[in-house]
Amino acid sequence: FSQYDRPQARRRYAEIADHLGLSAPGDRTAAKIEKLLAWLESIKAELGIPKSIREAGVQEADFLAHVDKLSEDAFDDQCTGANPRYPLISELKQILLDTYYGRDFTEGEVAAKKDVVAAPKAEKKAKKSA
Repeated sequence: FSQYDRPQARRRYAEIADHLGLSAPGDRTAAKIEKLLAWLESIKAELGIPKSIREAGVQEADFLAHVDKLSEDAFDDQCTGANPRYPLISELKQILLDTYYGRDFTEGEVAAKKDVVAAPKAEKKAKKSA
């Protein structure tokens, strides 16, 4: 199976939007997903859930000192394989950084973001194979 292609996940998110009554007739899958995400954000705001890790009170220096290890641990976690798409360590790191700063994660933009550096394990593997 392709670890990068899980189209059924998008369809399922769209179905959730349909079941919650968030979508309109004729909405495409992407629009349904956007409405679901907006609804989730409104629920989080209503419940007073912080919009970012930083907003939850974690100091930036502490977070940055641990983000590489957190990324590796997330990659190695047995639950990661149950995700709709198996992520790269660099993507997990970018998700963590985006979550800390309260930014939206956008697939395909990881390499373009200057916050991302290769995780230590990945660097070691690259050096060994070179």
